[in-house]
Amino acid sequence: MQPDVSFVLPVYNKAAALPFFFASLLAQTGGISFEVVFVDDASSDNSLEILDDFAARHDFVRVIRNDVNAGPSIRLNQGAAAAKGKYLALFDCDEILAPDAVATLLALALEHDADMVHGRGRKTTDPIESVKAAPIGGDFSVTVHDDPLARVLGRGMVRMTWLVARDLFIKAGGCDEAVFIQDESLPLRLAAHARRIVDADMIVTMIPDMGSHLSANKLQQNHDRFLVYLNFLQAHPHLSRDVRMKLYRKSVSAVKKARRDGASIPAVPVLARY
Repeated sequence: MQPDVSFVLPVYNKAAALPFFFASLLAQTGGISFEVVFVDDASSDNSLEILDDFAARHDFVRVIRNDVNAGPSIRLNQGAAAAKGKYLALFDCDEILAPDAVATLLALALEHDADMVHGRGRKTTDPIESVKAAPIGGDFSVTVHDDPLARVLGRGMVRMTWLVARDLFIKAGGCDEAVFIQDESLPLRLAAHARRIVDADMIVTMIPDMGSHLSANKLQQNHDRFLVYLNFLQAHPHLSRDVRMKLYRKSVSAVKKARRDGASIPAVPVLARY
């Protein structure tokens, strides 16, 4: 039987956080059927041992092992290809989920006939072992967008707090595998093929400072951001002028920030066109 939701979770050296994240996953309410697909990216700590223990104790957990570190974009695509759920729940597994996070995201997807739903995360300085995420309840606002690409080109859509239809993920080709970190590429590529996106102002994860978020590397972040927009422009030559101009501006901004931080990004035709 197809589960409602597949958690698809790339893992690299997150042994210190995994037990706490997984406990918050097991505590999810709402009676949703789900599976969990962990994709280990050749961790050098004991993450894989912890994941294998999860799988030994829970038949809904699968672990995909890899011998080479390839980065979260490739591993997320690998996990999505193996997933069976109607929807994919995409989170960072060094955070703590609200107990009704997935039930609330799924309810919004069904209520609004949306194939993308996005929540929020809240940072905390508390150690992960003492972090508790409050239930979401019903005290939040929702905006529904029938132009997903326009919304994603706005602000605040890069955190991994997504529920997306698996069919949409496959149709969009998932993450851009030429870009190491998926934060920017995934929502952009999904939005190009989505029918409707729900943007919910609700806290679905608490984010302790575990020192393991790749997006904290600003130089890498801006380098990747430039490649995301460059690749997207080249793959979608028939976008409207307004959309192209937004993408050009984002490309130029990323180049300026990357060069400011010491990256060497050469001039390329996309900048000349801009």
